[in-house]
Amino acid sequence: MDSVYHQIQKNYDALSSTEQIIIDYMLNQPNVKNLKMKLIQNDLHVSAPTIVRAIKKLSYPSFTEFKYAIANTQGPANQIDSEENYETMIETFSSDFSKTIHMMEEEKLYAIANSILQSHRVFCIGMGSSVSVVNSFNRKLKNLGLWSNDYTEAAPFRDIADIATNNDCLLIFSLSGKEEQILEIAVKSKLKNVTVISITGFSNNPLQSLSDISLLTYQTPQKRKKLRSRLMLSVAAEVIFETVLLKKEGEKDDT
Repeated sequence: MDSVYHQIQKNYDALSSTEQIIIDYMLNQPNVKNLKMKLIQNDLHVSAPTIVRAIKKLSYPSFTEFKYAIANTQGPANQIDSEENYETMIETFSSDFSKTIHMMEEEKLYAIANSILQSHRVFCIGMGSSVSVVNSFNRKLKNLGLWSNDYTEAAPFRDIADIATNNDCLLIFSLSGKEEQILEIAVKSKLKNVTVISITGFSNNPLQSLSDISLLTYQTPQKRKKLRSRLMLSVAAEVIFETVLLKKEGEKDDT
């Protein structure tokens, strides 16, 4: 069977919002092997059949098999309460990188690459500490000769709704997927049939629900809430760009 994180990425969109919350909850448990279904029921106020249904949508036949699949991927980096030091930081990055890469679904990556290459214009969007990811990705698309612009502040976001058409696409990098300004432009763009592509952290978030194509990255839960690493967004951006290059080279070979 594919990696548990690949299975989640592949089937996450098919889950209801409640089912997504259940899966998020299980992934955020530092000792998931000892997790009891009753605890999930009490904490999330959901029924046992709802939990099982969510897990079966990910192609796992039982609660026990799914939690052991998660547990088998957990290492020292999942000990969230351990003392922070250089070694644990590197272990966390290594673990998150591995999980994020395993979550990358080839079909979805090629769908994103196709949208970028076929769009008349690409609007690269992000705020806060995601700005560096957006700026870098935008420069790479420009170097390929594509029409691309980066939008990293709330005021210019409003211009997108006026100029974007159904021949364009929005490429949004947002770890939380919850910034109000970004959600507003996503809604307005959807009303104009603009393709919305989002790259977010792994969570039940409204941006993912609004997107035509959503790519999830994994990040170990951290005590810090305001200064969270965007490294996995950068990893996803690199994988997307390399897929764009593969697709573009493939088109050259066909001509």
